[in-house]
This record gives sequence, C-alpha cells and structure tokens, in this order.
Amino acid sequence: MIKNKKIIQQVLGLLVAANAIVFLLLAYFQAFSSTPRAIVFIDFWGRLCVYSLWFTGYALYRKYLPNKSILKSIIVTIVILNIPVFLTLGYFNKLSPDLDTLPFIDFWGRLTVYSLWFMAYEFYRNFIKADVPQTI
Repeated sequence: MIKNKKIIQQVLGLLVAANAIVFLLLAYFQAFSSTPRAIVFIDFWGRLCVYSLWFTGYALYRKYLPNKSILKSIIVTIVILNIPVFLTLGYFNKLSPDLDTLPFIDFWGRLTVYSLWFMAYEFYRNFIKADVPQTI
C-alpha cells in the first residue's frame, strides 16, 4: 500500500511539472492563439499550472525542509523578494503586456499573488495560530 502511494505521488508530481513545462514552452514559442476562446483556455490552463506548482511546492517545502534550515530561509527570502520585484517592474512599465509575453506575465503575476497568500498563511500558522487556544 505504501509503495502504491509513493508511485502515485511521483506520477502526480511528474504530471504537474510536465504540464507547467508544456504550457511555458508553448507560450515561449508563441503557439497560443489570441482568439477569445483561446484566451479563456490559456487563462484556465495557466491557473491550473500555477495552482498545481504552488500546492506541490508548498507540500514539498513543508514535508522536506526542517523549520530552522538555511535552505528554508533562502526560499522564503526569494519568494518574499519576488513580490516587490514584480510590482516594481510593472510600475515602471518594464513588463510588456503584448500577446507574445502576456502568458509569462500572467503566470509570473499569479505566482507572485499566491506567494503573498502563502507567506501570509505561513505567518499565521507560525506566529498567530500557535497562540490561539484550540477549542472543539
């Protein structure tokens, strides 16, 4: 039973990574159409990729990195620094919203927003929830 779970985890992890790679490669090679139907599909697929990557990454982060490790601190620092970098580039018009780069900007923007949410959740989990008495 445990071996089957491990195989399922590995297959799902591979599917998440392959899905994101295919999406980003198609965006890189500008293989996406700009028709309204295609935009809806691209938006859905992009969201699926970002959600999948974040939840998988967060699960790996929680499972394999000890609480006070240097690697965990580096990852948190990169994730936190990404937020002002993305917003600053956007503010100074360094992110081009043309059809060639839009899937990348959207993908990066979603990663950035979810970074903020996950950092807020981690802050809550580590510093606020621990002080709240648990009731049934």
